[in-house]
Amino acid sequence: MPEPTPSPCGYCQSLASRPLFDCVDIAGKAWSWRTCGDCGAVFLAPRPTPEQLEAAYDTTYYGAEKSKFGFFSETFVEFCRRGRARRIGRGLPADATVLDIGCGNGGFLAALHRRGITRLHGTELPGNSAQRAAKRGFIHLKIGELAAGDFPDNSLDLITLFHVFEHLVDPQATLALVHRALKPEGRLVLSFPNGDSNQARFFRGDWLHLDPPRHLFLFGPASFRKAMQPAGFAVVSERHFSIEQNPYAFVQSLLNRVLRPRDMLYERLKGNRAYAPRHGTLSVAAQALAALALAPAAVVLDGIDALQRRGATVEFTLVKLPR
Repeated sequence: MPEPTPSPCGYCQSLASRPLFDCVDIAGKAWSWRTCGDCGAVFLAPRPTPEQLEAAYDTTYYGAEKSKFGFFSETFVEFCRRGRARRIGRGLPADATVLDIGCGNGGFLAALHRRGITRLHGTELPGNSAQRAAKRGFIHLKIGELAAGDFPDNSLDLITLFHVFEHLVDPQATLALVHRALKPEGRLVLSFPNGDSNQARFFRGDWLHLDPPRHLFLFGPASFRKAMQPAGFAVVSERHFSIEQNPYAFVQSLLNRVLRPRDMLYERLKGNRAYAPRHGTLSVAAQALAALALAPAAVVLDGIDALQRRGATVEFTLVKLPR
């Protein structure tokens, strides 16, 4: 039988790759993850079709209620957003112009607004998150993807992509737009799942942060740094500890190792009550209690991973270089 057509790398489109492992998405469809022989990214194969991606970003992805998660989870996420805004916004002048690509409900921009920064822009795909962001009147919101002509060249002080980079269908084109829009020495802050993390290596196909088919590629720190040089950016800092993302990823991945289907508790936390109906209230409650019991150990493990520079997620701050 003839070999199947090679899948292109989700970042650089190279056809040179080798297989890593397989996984299954929440709909039960099987996928493979491969390592690119050119840029070093790990990527999803085969490449999802536009129809598959449209189905993956339905209302259950963005949360069907007033917020993406329930009250307690959303309160915790909001606390983390405010901390991120304090850290990243430190040193930004009040007249700085900021763009958050994939801004979700606008929570990060709202936290910057509370710090006195008013020139705030966001992009978000159509859906419940965009509707929530649109209610914040101080955000200049574009519903859709970043495109050429959205911003003048050299006009933005800060551009952020928090867990958006790995979703991009054409990441190099987006980076080119970002480079043009940033001022000289402007900052780009990205966070994404670390494809070379301890969690990724241990859990493999059960890892929460694979999120097939929405995550199209993942980088490890070394390959990411190498890829950013030709894109016109220099890395100035790297952060591996994230109490918002990493401890729960460990807990849910552990649950994925022993329970099916994958990401069950996570989907229920988003209000996706139709997912995995055979898991009743008692099962969900037992998983939630297990998650709470494991949380302290997961935080400690995240600290250890961060010290080893192998955190489950990684945040990079980059500066624009002249071309």
